[in-house]
Amino acid sequence: MISNESLRQAFHNPYRKELFPTTVFHGGVENNQHLKELVIPYIEKTKFNRDNKIPEEWLTNNLITSFNNEDVNGVLLEDNDISRELQRQYGEALDRFFDEPYELKLQGIWYNVYTNGEWQESHTHLGGIGSPIHFACIHFLSFDPDIHNSVTLLDPLVTARGNSMEMKSNEYDVQFRPPVKEGDILMFPSYLPHEVSPGASTPEYPRITISFNLEVVKYGTEEENPES
Repeated sequence: MISNESLRQAFHNPYRKELFPTTVFHGGVENNQHLKELVIPYIEKTKFNRDNKIPEEWLTNNLITSFNNEDVNGVLLEDNDISRELQRQYGEALDRFFDEPYELKLQGIWYNVYTNGEWQESHTHLGGIGSPIHFACIHFLSFDPDIHNSVTLLDPLVTARGNSMEMKSNEYDVQFRPPVKEGDILMFPSYLPHEVSPGASTPEYPRITISFNLEVVKYGTEEENPES
């Protein structure tokens, strides 16, 4: 975050221009308790499924994730009570983020369960050729800010900057931990690195998030990827 002094100098220096801001959207679902009643029993039923394997490219320790489990994640997409309520509440939350008419394509949805201080390394949600991902989203389904860690968002240019000299332009924190609460949703550009730092053991009240990726098919009057 840029300091007040840096901002003051930037605004009063006609020769200085700050470039390339990153926007993070922070909102919440309408009725998180109802989602917990629908989704958590399903997560408890499936979290030890043998196909809930940590992807080889992840560096996390014992995180429980359905990331690569198409069968488990499919229930979050099929026409059933769980998926209909997720789509309704997520849709209402996303409506508040977008300021123009839009169309979205879901590019994956999964859950993560943290019970014993698990962590997740810094990573992005960049898509591949033919399946671009514009935004990553995190829904804090089960979360207590007194015992759980939020997600940490990282400056995507911190490595490129290295020891570069930018005078007072780079006098800001290179990481930001949003003050989230249960039921909150974060939406941020897929290129933004983020991580979860090790936390306390909380088996009685696990930290449970639902993550999903979005492709913006249409925004305003323009189609983002007419060929896809």
